[in-house]
Amino acid sequence: MAHFEKVLKDPVHDEIVVADPWLWGLINTRAMQRLRRIRQLGTSYFTFHGAEHSRFTHSLGAYETMRRVLAYLGQDHNWPKDERERKLALAAALLHDIGHGPFSHTFESVYTERHEYWTTRILMEDSEIHSLLDQQDECFAQDLVDIFARKGRFPYVQQLISSQLDVDRMDYLLRDALHTGVNYGRFELGRLIRSITLAGGQVLLKLDGIHTAEQYILARYFMYTQVYLHPITIGSDLLVAQVLHRAEELWRMGKILESPRELPVLWELGSKMKIEDYLSLDESTLIYAFHLWSHCEDPVLKDLASRFLERRLYTPVVQNEPTSEEWAELRTAAALAGYHPDYYVLGRRMEVAGYVYQGEGIPVLLPRGGISELSRESRLVRSLIPDSEYRVFLPKDLLEDPGLAGQRVRTILKLS
Repeated sequence: MAHFEKVLKDPVHDEIVVADPWLWGLINTRAMQRLRRIRQLGTSYFTFHGAEHSRFTHSLGAYETMRRVLAYLGQDHNWPKDERERKLALAAALLHDIGHGPFSHTFESVYTERHEYWTTRILMEDSEIHSLLDQQDECFAQDLVDIFARKGRFPYVQQLISSQLDVDRMDYLLRDALHTGVNYGRFELGRLIRSITLAGGQVLLKLDGIHTAEQYILARYFMYTQVYLHPITIGSDLLVAQVLHRAEELWRMGKILESPRELPVLWELGSKMKIEDYLSLDESTLIYAFHLWSHCEDPVLKDLASRFLERRLYTPVVQNEPTSEEWAELRTAAALAGYHPDYYVLGRRMEVAGYVYQGEGIPVLLPRGGISELSRESRLVRSLIPDSEYRVFLPKDLLEDPGLAGQRVRTILKLS
């Protein structure tokens, strides 16, 4: 067989190497190419103007990180022991985000099904993807689904895809830090990879890799506090959600609403829509819809869509969560000023997990073979405690309204 190699230039890893025509085929499927039209950080580009990178570039980066991890573990631990498991690991890294919808997690908050659900359906139902996976064997697609569902049949691959020490986080922290222009999201990837070891079905951290892991954990902590949960980004995410809620509400009321074909299909069928229709949904679809709706007859939808397109976002106000009486007063004041309270008076509690994420820590291999946990070995990691902050989101023009409604809002929020 002729030698095959594709080398892609990358701002994070310098080069992404694809030495398998089968993997190159997966990269060039319709479902993977769709990820070019879905931003990695959703609406964060309203806050950090450089955050225009896509789920596609991150997926390639996760694949390259996995390729380097496998190269190291192959030398250090003779794993993976067979070519099939190596391909499972690389394909899982490449395809792990293939089910994301437009504006990613905001889309999930509106339409309930998480991207893992759509990933499973794409792997099993999209003929182009499934036929390529079947080239390995008829169980390959289901094995990928089981890895994403954390069934435990391929423990090392599963942990390298989804854990506190996985290739997904390793790439997105570095990539998101680069494109948002911040320095505190960076860490030494090569050293972190060399700090990984395997034992008893667990992906572990070597004891001498503690300081490298601390750098990685701090990078993640600051990226969450300063980038992922930035109040402007949360406000723009909420605005997207409100636009979609209002459009669907009007459609269910029987109002004639000019929309891209895929959205009425989504509203009618939800998670039962055909996978080819779901794959037609990307951010260009929604942006086009927002342009249409910015000229519609409904004043609420018209205003919400226009606010998004013109970056007139909700203003965040940090304070204690309002009481039920204060919420009622805020809604009344908003209605008095001409704002539909269901769409213009919002609140969110933002929580930073500190170190432990989804109940999992990072296991550490001790010199005599025992297993500890990172927070037991690192005082710095132990010092990272969970934090939360409540924010009320309102239109800036309501907060600055010189009339009685604006004065009442500012009084309730203790701004005057």
